[in-house]
Amino acid sequence: NVELNFNSSAVAGFDLYQNTPNPFTTETAIGFNLGTAKAATLTISDISGKVIKVIEVDGVKGYNQVVLSRNEVSAAGILYYQLDTDTDSATKKMILID
Repeated sequence: NVELNFNSSAVAGFDLYQNTPNPFTTETAIGFNLGTAKAATLTISDISGKVIKVIEVDGVKGYNQVVLSRNEVSAAGILYYQLDTDTDSATKKMILID
């Protein structure tokens, strides 16, 4: 017998998505999901850990998105983006092509 159970809290919780497009040349969208409306901080860093840009977001419950333009970033190559709230944190990698 096969049984399927769906956990609705996983759908409504915290999640950081892969940026699209990736790699990018002009702009990219970084999406994330929040279980409740709250402040969030998106930090963009280079491969050495140097912080390139910090974006403060008043997140809403559910899906949120930040669009990052090439002219906002002073580095190229492999970059990391980290989303932090008062209770959660996640990091992903993206590639910026010059």
